Amino acid sequence: MLILLGLLAVPFLNFETEKVFQGKNLQQWVKELDADPELPRKIIIISALGMFDSQSLPFLEKLALNPDLEIRTKSISTLQQMGKTAVPTLAKLSANSPKGVRLLALTALAGLGEDAVAALPELGILTEHFDKDTKIRALATLGTLGSKGYPALPFLINSFRSPERDVAELALRAMVQVCGWGNNQPGGNVIDAAMKLAPMKGEPGVLVLSKLLMDSDAEVRINAAKLLGEMGAKAIKAMPGLQGALQDKNGKVIDAAFDAILKIKP
Repeated sequence: MLILLGLLAVPFLNFETEKVFQGKNLQQWVKELDADPELPRKIIIISALGMFDSQSLPFLEKLALNPDLEIRTKSISTLQQMGKTAVPTLAKLSANSPKGVRLLALTALAGLGEDAVAALPELGILTEHFDKDTKIRALATLGTLGSKGYPALPFLINSFRSPERDVAELALRAMVQVCGWGNNQPGGNVIDAAMKLAPMKGEPGVLVLSKLLMDSDAEVRINAAKLLGEMGAKAIKAMPGLQGALQDKNGKVIDAAFDAILKIKP
């Protein structure tokens, strides 16, 4: 009989009660919002949605695109307050939304610092956006990722070469942040200095150097190949990129890539 009672108790031990905030579940809050209350009440409801973790993300994403600026702003600030859980949603909004929403989402990501690292792919692409404000905001946000933003180095290098001084300066600032230089920025060629950190980054460093094998500057391509060669077997994932570099138009790049291949896979 005791065994039977124990078995009957198992389902109750695994039962999860529905999350409730101020006496209402998520659907009840959404239903109230759908009833179109006055703006002050809508703002309160949007804050409440943030208490329901990932379940509320689709609703907040939709609200972030609302025509009303106050609703958009509150929705995105609520997403920011949710932290890491909301990073994919904020990244999506920054990549696929009208400019106003895009800039708000980027600001929210910047406010999360290193916790926003999951948005790195979108941030990198946005550094090449046609809209300058977006480009600048994306560069600033990458800098807030600190050392976790190092995989974006190829994008930062490209922006560093921008003819627009403010873009180039912001790219340099972000590069200093992701390289962890602080007030000890190295003299000379900062691009070379940043690349030399790659071997210490493990696989992310290999991926950075692999991307730089396609850089517009032949010297960068040569240095990337040499650094990969120095890593030996640890750079095995760079083999496709190095094999592609054997078709480079620059003979020195080809030689460096060939030497690297021999060192990685003798």
